[in-house]
Amino acid sequence: MDSVLEWITKYSPPIVLLIALGAVLIFVLKTVTENAISSKFEEYKKEVGLRLERRSNFEERILLDRYTLVRDIQTKIGRVMTDLNRVRSGTKVEGLFRNGDLVPLTEVFELLANNRYLLTDTFHRILSSEAQLALSCANAKETEALRKCEADYLNLQNSFHLSMNDAFGIDKITWDNQVSDK
Repeated sequence: MDSVLEWITKYSPPIVLLIALGAVLIFVLKTVTENAISSKFEEYKKEVGLRLERRSNFEERILLDRYTLVRDIQTKIGRVMTDLNRVRSGTKVEGLFRNGDLVPLTEVFELLANNRYLLTDTFHRILSSEAQLALSCANAKETEALRKCEADYLNLQNSFHLSMNDAFGIDKITWDNQVSDK
C-alpha cells in the first residue's frame, strides 16, 4: 500500500492508472491460465480414470468368465469320471456313450479347444490332462490300469484346486462376522 501511495506522489495519475491496469491484467491472465490448466488436468484425470475403470471392469468380467468356464469344464470331467465308475459297477448311464464315443467328453474337448484364449496355460494343461485321463480310464480294461487312472486323476484334481486358489484367491476370501469394537 505504501508503494502505491509513493507512486501516486512520484508519477502522474494516468501512469499510475496504467500500472494498476497492468497489474490487474497480469493477475487476471494468471488466474485464467491457472483455471485453464486445472480444467484440462481435471479432464485428463477423469478420462484416465474412466479408461482404468473400463479396463478394470473388463478384467473383472474376464476373470468371472474364466472362473465359470474352468469350473464348468471341471464339473463335466468329474461327471464323466463318476459315470464311468457307475458303468463299471453295472449301472446303465443314459447318454454316456453314443456310437463308441464318450459324448460328454467330446463336449469337454470342444470347450477346451474353443476357449483356449480364455483359459490360462495352467488350466488348459490340467483340464486337457484330466480329459485325456478320462478317455484312458474309459478304455482301460485291467484293474491295475483303472487304479492308476484314478490315482492320476486325484493328483490332477489336487493340481486343479491349487491352481484355482492361486488364480482366484478363493481360499483368501472370508466372511468376517465379528463386530469390531469402536
